Amino acid sequence: MNPLNAHKGDILIVDDIPENLQLLFTMLTEQGYEVRRVLNGKQALNAAKIEPPDIILLDIKMPDLDGYQVCEKLKSTETTRDIPVIFLSALNDAFDKVKAFEVGGVDYITKPFQLQEVIIRVENQLKLLKMQQQIKQKNDELMLLNQDLKAFSYRISHDLCNHLNIINNSTYLLIEKYAKKLDEKAKSYLNLLEEEGLRMQQIIEDLLRLSQSQYIQMTFDPINLSVIVEEIITHLETDYRHQKTEFIIAPEVYATGDRGLIKIALENLLGNAYKYTAKTEKPIIEFGQLEINHQNVYFVKDNGVGFDPEQAKELFIPFHRLHTNQEFAGTGIGLATVQRIIQRHEGKIWYEAAVNQGATFYFTLKKISPLKSL
Repeated sequence: MNPLNAHKGDILIVDDIPENLQLLFTMLTEQGYEVRRVLNGKQALNAAKIEPPDIILLDIKMPDLDGYQVCEKLKSTETTRDIPVIFLSALNDAFDKVKAFEVGGVDYITKPFQLQEVIIRVENQLKLLKMQQQIKQKNDELMLLNQDLKAFSYRISHDLCNHLNIINNSTYLLIEKYAKKLDEKAKSYLNLLEEEGLRMQQIIEDLLRLSQSQYIQMTFDPINLSVIVEEIITHLETDYRHQKTEFIIAPEVYATGDRGLIKIALENLLGNAYKYTAKTEKPIIEFGQLEINHQNVYFVKDNGVGFDPEQAKELFIPFHRLHTNQEFAGTGIGLATVQRIIQRHEGKIWYEAAVNQGATFYFTLKKISPLKSL
């Protein structure tokens, strides 16, 4: 091997003709590869098992075990199944290319060997192998990261939320039982503590929902969206009895998706519509369905404060808000959650809005169920 060439890969050559082995050995070592040679299939299996190479050049026509059989055995063993196998075949030999790929081969080289062809085919497979290894490494890293995120979410949901609930409940009791004994400044501190505690609790809950929207296992079922919207509105009207809002709900609107996730998305969209119409004289919120380019499009529309679309380019990014907390309370996580949910359903979400003229959010879902009663 030329010492000026860095080690580029470990290659195992399998051929029952010593002259072929020597020729390939010389060609590849001069290019900087570490090369091992064996004369039959049994030796190849042992060599690959003891020290798996990066790539195998495997002759088809051999006694006892031919190349196809060797490749099948390699692919049936966990430690060797991912090793790329390039078949070697003489031009005058019967070579079943379909079978070669069926048993797990990735390429083939014909004899007599051409240096440039051998190098190109070997380098291509090693590049692919390196890319696969990098992808596997990234996937492993992502899996570890996901495990960390799940553990972190568990910590938040079980530990931090419990501690925060104690703080919030204690603050509430202080205000209820001892407010009369405190001066106005002390009361203001307690009220601020209560407000910020509740806001922190809302942020944690919204972050958990955002996390769940990305990792929860989905089930696709027929859904009556109109029924879900009516359920959500009932809760909104109970929570905000002071706000008299007119609701227009299209009946019998159906889709196919994960009911739990779709409900979270609609809760966020309707909750936002309810919030941003709070200062409107005659608030109206509408849910319905359109057909655009032969695709069902669902929408939530309101006549609230709206927003400037030119300033809303990052609207679906977590914590990005178009209104201050003094104007409208919120965490800036709801729309990010909605987008994640729609994307998981292979749909799209977009909006139309204008300042003081309300906003409409449109979304699509991958599948549409037959229009029938559920």
